[in-house]
Amino acid sequence: MSDDELLFAPEEEVTLSETPWTVMIVDDDAEVHSFTKLALHDFTYERKPLRFFSAYSAAEAAEMLKKNDDIAIILLDVVMESETAGLDLVETIRYHLNNSTIRIIIRTGQPGVAPERYVIDHYDINDYKEKTELTTDRLYTTIRSALSQYKQIVELLNKKNEIYAAMITDSLTGLGNRVKLNYDLDTDEPMSLILVNIDAFSMINDVYGFEVGDQMLLQFGKILRDNSCHFCKLYRLEADIFAVLTDNKEVPDIQREVFRLQSTITKHSFLINTIEHRINVTMGVVEHDMGNMIQKAEIALREARKMSRNRIQVYSDSLAVIQQIKENTKWTKWLKDALDNNKLLTYYQPIVDCQSGEICKYEALVRLEHDGIVYTPYHFLATARFAGLLYQITQRVFEQTCARFSTNTLHFSVNITDQDLVEPDFIGYIERTRTRYGINADRIYFEILEDISILTNPIAEKHLNELTKMGYHLCLDDFGVQCSNFAQLGNLDLDIVKIDGTYIKDIDVNKKSQTVTETILFFTHKIGVKTVAEFVHSPQVYEIVKAMGVDYAQGYFLGEPKPDLI
Repeated sequence: MSDDELLFAPEEEVTLSETPWTVMIVDDDAEVHSFTKLALHDFTYERKPLRFFSAYSAAEAAEMLKKNDDIAIILLDVVMESETAGLDLVETIRYHLNNSTIRIIIRTGQPGVAPERYVIDHYDINDYKEKTELTTDRLYTTIRSALSQYKQIVELLNKKNEIYAAMITDSLTGLGNRVKLNYDLDTDEPMSLILVNIDAFSMINDVYGFEVGDQMLLQFGKILRDNSCHFCKLYRLEADIFAVLTDNKEVPDIQREVFRLQSTITKHSFLINTIEHRINVTMGVVEHDMGNMIQKAEIALREARKMSRNRIQVYSDSLAVIQQIKENTKWTKWLKDALDNNKLLTYYQPIVDCQSGEICKYEALVRLEHDGIVYTPYHFLATARFAGLLYQITQRVFEQTCARFSTNTLHFSVNITDQDLVEPDFIGYIERTRTRYGINADRIYFEILEDISILTNPIAEKHLNELTKMGYHLCLDDFGVQCSNFAQLGNLDLDIVKIDGTYIKDIDVNKKSQTVTETILFFTHKIGVKTVAEFVHSPQVYEIVKAMGVDYAQGYFLGEPKPDLI
């Protein structure tokens, strides 16, 4: 059961009105009925008199109780049609009729049959009196005390139900909320759940204001009420997401119902402040299912929105997002295990000077070892970003690389990410680590992707500027893909631009790749930035990039990434 479900169940509300207080006399002695009514004929409590029901057996009382839910007090004899008839009626009231509100006063003429201490210990009663001690005054006091208890209990129940209603109801539309949906899904019966998301609703709020947005939501809720199946339950889960819940007996063809509902909504005109609005909806559907239904419907909705708007997606275990979640779960565990057990490794790939043919530096590349298999970042980098582990990976790679190059004078490059650059201690960590290994800053190149989050983030920009002022080199990786444009080259104090392998790997056979590469080289030569050709996989490609004037080359033809330097 989720946290949303940890609530008391709703109880039937009891209303206090100006009608009399109802007292039931249950006794097989008619004289007891007469005496009680006479003794209390002028009784009032809070200006309300008493009304009496008479039952002459426990069985008769049980039937009357089923038809009357406003009885405040029962004056109950024990020995009637059987020696325990009254006590059996107590059990019926509390556990079969589930009525904890009625005040039950045992009034017995045979205390030996039902001793007071035993009855109080074993039965849910509120008072125990022997008939001989119940004088008119004592009876008056007993009834008044019981009515005071009853009134307090009713008020508490009503307040409790008010709080419960507020907790399960969306305050704007009056529909059930996520808590109510969780409560209604707590069943062993298969159900169908439809999530309905209003497309581009935030634009309505932004352009027309929240009041118009609220009116839209109110009208949308009414559309759902008027057009959903008779037994469907409706909810508003959050800002612009509504839900429709039904069981399979009510709507056997749920997909047909979904398409009908979508068609009705898209054809409807919402008139708000003389302006007509038309909307589309995206829907996630779980049909004929049980267990984790909200989560499944949200996954289906997420998958639908990822593809496009105005779309319907039915949940299936084979959805791509499900497979992605499973992969993320697996790789997150493997990454954490690797970080804990030194299974995150650094491999080094040589970068060759095209003029001399000599290795001039290395690029540090992360690898993950699991069960004796070494994996490239292709398998786990997206998960590392999702799990917030990129900075830990960068720290591990930088530490291992500094240790490796502390015994030579070669230059090396390390990849850094936008997540690294917004870490408050990023610069401090870099400085402490390279100083500990005695490496000068001018031997280190930091490779960054031309990612919009880096180029527009003031903290990242600040850290990049600090790095260059401290003598580190910057290298722009994978240039030519993603959001590349030449104007951005002037925004960074770059030493090197790495031409993406997309244009290098087929440069010997593809004229377009040659043209793009020539364009990049023309511009970089003009601004005095060196270039690296990535993915040099053959002697033909190597000779072409050298002839075109590329400064450095990197690829499997020149050297694969290895745990040791060449």
